[in-house]
Amino acid sequence: MEYVKTWRDDGVAWVQLARPDKANALNAGLVEELVHAVAGAGDDEGIHTLVLCGAGRSFCGGFDLSGLDDETDASLAYRFLRVERLLQAVAHAPLYTVAVAHGPVSGAGADLVAACRRRIGSPDAVFRFPGSRFGVVLGTRRLRELLGPRAYSVVLEQKALDADRARQIGLLDQVAAADEWPELVRGIAERVRLIPETTRRQITAMDSARHLEDIGQLAESVAIPGLRERIRAYRETLKK
Repeated sequence: MEYVKTWRDDGVAWVQLARPDKANALNAGLVEELVHAVAGAGDDEGIHTLVLCGAGRSFCGGFDLSGLDDETDASLAYRFLRVERLLQAVAHAPLYTVAVAHGPVSGAGADLVAACRRRIGSPDAVFRFPGSRFGVVLGTRRLRELLGPRAYSVVLEQKALDADRARQIGLLDQVAAADEWPELVRGIAERVRLIPETTRRQITAMDSARHLEDIGQLAESVAIPGLRERIRAYRETLKK
């Protein structure tokens, strides 16, 4: 794989986003490789825990906004739908999914963290959900279920969440430095290993009932004409 690195350790599949020069922003290639890696781990009976991590200075900078001049509304809509497919692959995986996140984590990258069942952030992690700025409803229902009513202020007021605040409201379960992650993951995996595979798959399947609703909400939002121009306008605000 070009954009993803994977390794396995005693029942744990580590999947690393590996575009560090681009803050691991989700281009089409990275999304497809992640979907493939998650599916592969789920199909392996020897794997019970999946850990998502990022190389470089950030877990994930969100949807890759580069190359916008070569995109159309239709191509961007398709890319967002594939991101949702990735989020669903993680959210509905027959595994115990763990995110270990650091640095600036934005948009679809923050949604990727929220899709995991266990979420650990480093003290320098900062989360943002800017998709509503350019009219894209991505991962919002899952975030609402995770955070409760607080999700509205996070999404609609565009509040940045540092690690401590993210833990207080439930986006993170724990704040821990990156050098503590391997030991934390080993402890988590030791407990998950005790659950019979059939039982684990039954428990993790409970989250899958509303996947068509999530796709429908996203499709409705990206189908509104002018998607590329809305993203372009948002990108200009970042430059200012």
